[in-house]
Amino acid sequence: MPAPSDKSAHTSLQDQAIAWLVCLRDDRLSDAELEAFADWLSRDPLHAEAFTEAEALFSDMVLAGSLSSASESLQPASRHAAEKNAAADQIIDPALSIRSIPCQPSSSKPRLVTPPTGSGRTLFKSQADKPVSRRPLARPRRPWFAAGLAVAAMWLLAISLIMPQQARLFSDYFSDYRTQTGEIREIQLSDGSRLLLNTNSAVSVAFTAAARRIVLHHGQVQFTVAKDSRRPFDVVADDLTVRALGTVFEVYKTATGPTEVSVQEHAVAVSMAGRDSDVTVAQGQGLVYQPGLPLPHPWAVGAEQSAWRQHRLVINDRPLADLISELERYRLGRIFLADAALKNLRVTGVFSLDTPDEALSSVRKALALQETRIGPWWVLLHR
Repeated sequence: MPAPSDKSAHTSLQDQAIAWLVCLRDDRLSDAELEAFADWLSRDPLHAEAFTEAEALFSDMVLAGSLSSASESLQPASRHAAEKNAAADQIIDPALSIRSIPCQPSSSKPRLVTPPTGSGRTLFKSQADKPVSRRPLARPRRPWFAAGLAVAAMWLLAISLIMPQQARLFSDYFSDYRTQTGEIREIQLSDGSRLLLNTNSAVSVAFTAAARRIVLHHGQVQFTVAKDSRRPFDVVADDLTVRALGTVFEVYKTATGPTEVSVQEHAVAVSMAGRDSDVTVAQGQGLVYQPGLPLPHPWAVGAEQSAWRQHRLVINDRPLADLISELERYRLGRIFLADAALKNLRVTGVFSLDTPDEALSSVRKALALQETRIGPWWVLLHR
C-alpha cells in the first residue's frame, strides 16, 4: 500500500493529514509506513495540528463523499433506465464508501470514488419485481445509515490507534477471565490452582472429571497448579499445549506470534498439535515457540523474565525498540520513534510498570531525546 507523501506542491497540509488518517486505519499498515508517518509528524508542529483537525473532519468527509458518489451513479443512460433507477431502493454500500478513500494525496481534495466496472460490487440494490413508477429520482432513503457507518469507522480507528497492539476485544468478550491495560489480577480456580494474569490477558477455563484445560487467548499468565493426579492440567495457546509436571510456570502468547514458556518450579511438558513427541522444560528454563517451526531446545532464563509479577520491568542492554514495545503493553495509546536509528539505541534499567509514562520520560531524558504528544495517548520520540 503506498504511503502518503507531502512532496507535491499542489497538495495541501490538510489533504496530507486526511490521507495519513485513512492509511493508519488499514490493517495492512507496515512498520515502514508507521515510520514514514512518524517522520512526517515530526517535521513541523503544523503537521500535528493538521492531523488533529483531520480526525474531526473525517466523519463529515465520509458522509459527504458517500452521498456524492450515490448521486453521480444515478445518471441514466436513457429514460427507460431512469425510470428503473427511480424504482430502486438506493441503498448505499457502506463498506465501499469507506474503503474507496484514496491513500495517496492528489492535487485535489480527497474524495470518495466509485468502484471500477466489473469489480463485482454493486452500489444500489434493485427490485425488478416492483412496478416502474414515473416519479423523479429520490434522495437516498437511509442517510442515517451512512452517518452511523461513519461514526462506527471513526470508533474502530480510535480503538486501533489507542488500544495496545496486543489487545483483542473479541476474545476478551468470550473469555472467562481477563485483564485491562495495566492491570495485574490474581484468580483462584475451583480446584485450588491460582492464575496471575498480566496486562491485557484473557483465558477460558474448562474443568471436567477427567481433565483441567485452560485456553490462553492472548497475553501472559503465571500458573500455580494444585495437585490432582487424576486430572492433568493443560494450558493451550493455539497449537501449543503446556502440561504441568509440577507447580509454577508461565505462558506468554505475544501479539507478534511467538509463544514463550518459562518454569519457576518443577517442570512442564510442551507439545504441538499433531506431534507425538514433546519437550520437557525444567525449573529455571524456558523456550520460545515460533508457529510453523519445530519446538526449540530449552534455554536458561534470568530473573528479569518474571519481574512483571512485582510490577517491574527489567531491561539489560536491549534496544530502545524492545523497551517501547514492553511499555506499550501497560498504557493506552501508541509510542512512535521518528527514525529507525533510534530503535537500536541500547537501554539498561529497572522501571515501574505502574507508571509507564514516567519510565518513558526517564529514558527520553537519559538518551537526550525530545517528545511530541498528540492528545493523551500518542507520543512521538525524536531528536
